[in-house]
Amino acid sequence: MEKETTKRTVKEKNISITEAYEIMFKDYPDVVNIKELSEMLGICSKKAYELVHSGAIPVLPCSKCYKIAKLDVIGYMLNSA
Repeated sequence: MEKETTKRTVKEKNISITEAYEIMFKDYPDVVNIKELSEMLGICSKKAYELVHSGAIPVLPCSKCYKIAKLDVIGYMLNSA
């Protein structure tokens, strides 16, 4: 039920990023990896890598892995809705 409400609110764009941060992805840490990103967006890991490589979702510098700020994921969703 919560996911449906969140999707509807995001699509209507009547929400600030601060409000979205408080209601979206509560079970995820502030910094996520590719696996968590793909779970959050409901996509395969290949597509998550494509989003990162294209620059659609920025990554934080890390030596051997990708780290993505949850705020950037939320921003991507708000801009894509």
